[in-house]
Formats: sequence, C-alpha cells, structure tokens
Amino acid sequence: MKQRAFKTLEKRIRYRFKKPALLEAALTHPSFRYENPDAAADNQRLEFLGDAVLGLLAADILMTRNPQAAEGELTKLKSAVTSGSALAAKARLIGLGEHLRLGKGEAASGGADRGSNLEDALEALLGAIWLDGGLKAARKFFENTVFQSAENSEPVIDNPKGMLQEYAQKKGYPVPDYQVLEASGPDHARRYCVEVTVSTYAFRGEGTSRREAEKMAAEKAVKCMIQKD
Repeated sequence: MKQRAFKTLEKRIRYRFKKPALLEAALTHPSFRYENPDAAADNQRLEFLGDAVLGLLAADILMTRNPQAAEGELTKLKSAVTSGSALAAKARLIGLGEHLRLGKGEAASGGADRGSNLEDALEALLGAIWLDGGLKAARKFFENTVFQSAENSEPVIDNPKGMLQEYAQKKGYPVPDYQVLEASGPDHARRYCVEVTVSTYAFRGEGTSRREAEKMAAEKAVKCMIQKD
C-alpha cells in the first residue's frame, strides 16, 4: 500500500499510526493474503481484538452518558451502536472500502462495499489503533468515528427470520422461502447470496455462511415490509 493512501485514511480518521504495518494489516482481507502468501498478516486477529475493544468502549460510554438507564436499556443501546449494519455504515462514511486490500475474486464481486467486510475492517482498525496508541487513542477514534447515539441508531432486529415468518402467517402468506442463489469463493472465504420470497416480494442477503445470508435477507424484508407496514 502506498504511503499516500495511508495518509489519506489517517487524515479521515484523525489518527496517525506510529506503526504503519498495523494499519496495513487492518486493511488486509484474508482473500488478499491467500492470493499473496508474502503478505505479512490479514485483519482477522485485529478484528478479534477490535471486537472486544468495541464492546468495552461502547459499554463504558453508554454507562457514562445514560446514568439512569437500567441494564436492559443499556444492552439495547449497546446492540444498536455495535450492530453490523451500524459499523458498516460508519466504515462507508470514512471511505474504508476504497482502502481494503482484497483478493481479485473478492474485489470483482463487490467486496469493497460488502457489509461484512466493512464491519470486520472497522473492528480491525479499532484493534490496530488500540495496539498502536493505547486506550486514549482508541477511545477518541471510537467516539469520533464509531459511536452513535440511540436516537440515530436503527432499531436492532434480534430475530428477523422469526419476525418475518410471524408476519407471513398473520397476512396469510405462504411460509417465507429461502433459496441459495450463489455460493462462491475458496473454503476459507466462502460467500453466499440468498433470496427470500414472501408472497410476491423478494429480498436478497449476503454472508459468509448460508445462515448469515438468510438472516440478512430476512432483515431486509422486515425493514421493508413490517416496519413500514
């Protein structure tokens, strides 16, 4: 990755890495490393760390900003802040996708704007900042880039497939039908595209497993059909 690309992203996130290799790793998708064995690392380990840091910072800030909130309310707020769709949206705002290092197949299939890739990369970036600059730097990045208040968060859908099935039954529609349209990629980075049909409506979702793709398709259906009904 060119140094100019580093500087562009660092300017957007308002953080300059002391160890640029951490930033490069955070932006490296496993598919790129699979095709380029000489690549030092991909972002999976940093994603693991970033996920933990994300939960810690979200809980800490929500506790501070909502001193009267009960545990149940805080849990819902935390789920909204740390949901995959929320993280992917924040990643798009900082243009993270354009900096991802992807394998040729993943890039050709739209991987730079795939929600799961963006979510993983943002978590990896948070983990990289934690390692590079510590708690203070990670918290600043989280507050400036990741955190969103409950007022600006989309409602969390805990069980979209269940909600969709109940809705279909209520309306007298047949049971939602899920079909795998495509399964692609190597074993270490499989991608599934699933379409769910509800009456005359159809919605598609993608994920790293059939189950995840079905959930994403159902979530789209819920948002379009139930929440706007």
